[in-house]
Amino acid sequence: MKNKSLFGRLLDNKKLVLILSFVLSFMFWMISSDNTTQTITDVQLDYSLSDSVSKDLKIFSTSIDSVTVNVAGKRVIIDSLTSSDITATVDLFAVSKPGTGTYPIIVENNSNMSFDIEGVEPENITIMVDREATKTVNVVSNFSYNPEGYYVDNNLPATVEITGPETLVDKVKCAYVTGKVNSPDAKAVTNTYTLRLFDSEDPNSAGAQEVSTEYITMSYSSVDVSFKFLKINQNMPFTIKYEPSTIKLNSFYYTVTPSTISVAGQESLITGENAITELPIDIGSLSKYKNQIYNETFKVEDILGDEFVNKSDGVETIKVQLDFSNFSMEAFEVPSSRITVKNMPEGYSYSVPSTFAVSAVGTSSALSNLTENSFSIVYDFDGVTPSADTPVNVPVSITVSGNGLCWVYRTSDTVSVQLTAE
Repeated sequence: MKNKSLFGRLLDNKKLVLILSFVLSFMFWMISSDNTTQTITDVQLDYSLSDSVSKDLKIFSTSIDSVTVNVAGKRVIIDSLTSSDITATVDLFAVSKPGTGTYPIIVENNSNMSFDIEGVEPENITIMVDREATKTVNVVSNFSYNPEGYYVDNNLPATVEITGPETLVDKVKCAYVTGKVNSPDAKAVTNTYTLRLFDSEDPNSAGAQEVSTEYITMSYSSVDVSFKFLKINQNMPFTIKYEPSTIKLNSFYYTVTPSTISVAGQESLITGENAITELPIDIGSLSKYKNQIYNETFKVEDILGDEFVNKSDGVETIKVQLDFSNFSMEAFEVPSSRITVKNMPEGYSYSVPSTFAVSAVGTSSALSNLTENSFSIVYDFDGVTPSADTPVNVPVSITVSGNGLCWVYRTSDTVSVQLTAE
């Protein structure tokens, strides 16, 4: 028979096995029954108003959403605990009106295991209860610029919407943005700013106080502001841009009020030959005012467009007056030899009229030099959808050649034509 190993002989010793079992059991009992402590984090905090109160009031609190709980007990239990085994609540059922208060955080065992709760951090929470209110306030700015000597345009929004406790929202009178804008080369620059709320429409006035945004939300709390450094021209003149462009009226025939305007714009647009603003006049349609005074009013914002900023306080319109009292009108029957037809649709024809009636407006001396052959007429069918069933409108251009100041009066840029299918 082979000799057993030492371990085998020990197992055959029942008395020794019994002693070892007892020792191991005692050690396990000592370990499992040992008291210990532990910190349970992220225990969610629960609080709510009564159903009747919550119909009118709302809880405003941004301080904490969870708490840390210190527990003690048997190691075997403590080591198995999670945040779901503990509840943390705030009793607000006695709250019935708006106000701010500090309330204790109540922590309880939420499991069927036995352990002790030794503390909670924090122990209290400050909660504001109020009606919810929303309103829109103006955004006020105070920027300083480097370099100086420019008009600086920016795209800062005019207003911001705020929402929060009625008590605080009622206090807010404006949102404030301030800062220094640096652009050594005077080029466009974009900066980001945080909005601050104040209880005065002038945040820099005596007694103005900043309103905390702890319980207030804004439609935007920060904003990217783009700045354009613009030169100022305090006397930008106007000129009249005529249609047709061949017409040039001497300043004797018109007045512009005001004759100049103060604007801010890119330096290249407000210096030299560029420093001029055009007023479009369709003079070809003005002969109905012959022997009369013609008045036209332009909105400054339409004339300046996006390129300039109006710096003339109170100037919102530009008035142009044209004096036609010395002009006359004369009618001419232009022969068909002076009519050109272009882009006639394939498969169609058109009988050119023997004459075409034209009215001309101008000075008496200019009109006296005109004849029927001074006019050129073009019918252009390009883009016209042909039809032999109904007349079509065809664009017609008329030019006049002659000495002196005169132009063709047109009430329409098209003429009705009846086509014939070939």
